[in-house]
Amino acid sequence: MRKWVLILTAVWTGVALAQNPATAPPPQSGAAAAQPVRPVGVVTQLKTGSLTLQTDAGPVLEVPLPEGISVMRVPPGAKDLKTAAPITVGEISLGDRVLIRGRVSDDQKFVAATSVIVMAKTELEKAREAEQAEWRRRGIGGRVKALDPAAKEITITVPTRPPDPVNPTHPVTIALGANSVLLRYAPDSVKFSDAKPGSFEEIKVGDQVRALGTKSEDGSRFSAEKLVTGTFRNIGATVISADAPNATVTVKDLASGKPIVVRTNSDSNMHRLPPFVAQMLAGFNSGGGPGGWRGAGGASNPAAGGPPQGGGAGAWRREGQAAGSGGQPGGGPAGAGGRNGGPPDFQEMLDRAPALTLGELKAGDALMVLSTEGANPSEVTAIVVLAGVEPILAAQPKGSEEMVLGQWNMGGGGGEGGP
Repeated sequence: MRKWVLILTAVWTGVALAQNPATAPPPQSGAAAAQPVRPVGVVTQLKTGSLTLQTDAGPVLEVPLPEGISVMRVPPGAKDLKTAAPITVGEISLGDRVLIRGRVSDDQKFVAATSVIVMAKTELEKAREAEQAEWRRRGIGGRVKALDPAAKEITITVPTRPPDPVNPTHPVTIALGANSVLLRYAPDSVKFSDAKPGSFEEIKVGDQVRALGTKSEDGSRFSAEKLVTGTFRNIGATVISADAPNATVTVKDLASGKPIVVRTNSDSNMHRLPPFVAQMLAGFNSGGGPGGWRGAGGASNPAAGGPPQGGGAGAWRREGQAAGSGGQPGGGPAGAGGRNGGPPDFQEMLDRAPALTLGELKAGDALMVLSTEGANPSEVTAIVVLAGVEPILAAQPKGSEEMVLGQWNMGGGGGEGGP
């Protein structure tokens, strides 16, 4: 599963359950009232008579499970307990998402649980796969070109299908209805679980959008049922210093000339691009196409830096340009571009690129960093860190501060299946 892919149906649903007053314990008073009473998270350890909960908020909690405690299982998508079924403590599994009703101890280490509400990992995986398929089939994504607040419409640009070298992109107008769900990524996070209810007024020209809904017959309009937006930064930089023990690298932003501290974590996707991939992406930055190349056994275009004939490119096939406009949940490029002779899937290319560690970096190395826009412009949390990008930086259009990496500009490609 892609680390920096974004949505998890269960996360959204679990939060909804946690916020549903019908499932909440009665109000409390005194010091206990200040303690969290409905932690939500994932079961990471099971012992006789207890479980360990990695909460979405961060803390790890031990949850004793006394004899006779109420345990209920609800299906993904449940907003209340109408469909809940009683289960035994023994039916809880590692990886299940749970909502605990009870009181957290003063030291924030234990929960005195009165009941446990469970969403099974296996059911969540099936629901996630179904939602990913739905977003691939009925999703769209692109960069905001214009906004119409009065009509609640957003115009985005998406790649033209089939590829058109004269008009590589075309506009699509997204209409929001009264029941459309609108979310926005939180600063310094590209996790869908951290996304908050958003408003039309927060959206800006240049933001990235992923929407699920219905496209008009001529493809010029799109009625959105769900929509998630975010402001992202694509930073071209050179390394000043790397601090592997603290998971940070200080870089010089080539656009502003100012230093930026790039924080990395377990969700950061770090790779070194193979030369032929960097050359192909450089073709986009210079305003041209990537050149013609196919996978193993197919002819290659040396000018595009493609793999030599029979050079083991595997599933990296292409005829055309960047991944299409279909957005899968997770905010990344559309579904299966590059497979079965289709246009290249940049996420697939990224996944196949060699991993990069901060210990490899030296002063002066060129990097590209993809991040959300945080509160402090001199510090970012990396979604993607790419080395081996010298051809891309060299091909950047003069005066442009935007690094173009195909359709995965927003979040590099998606993420756990979410917008």
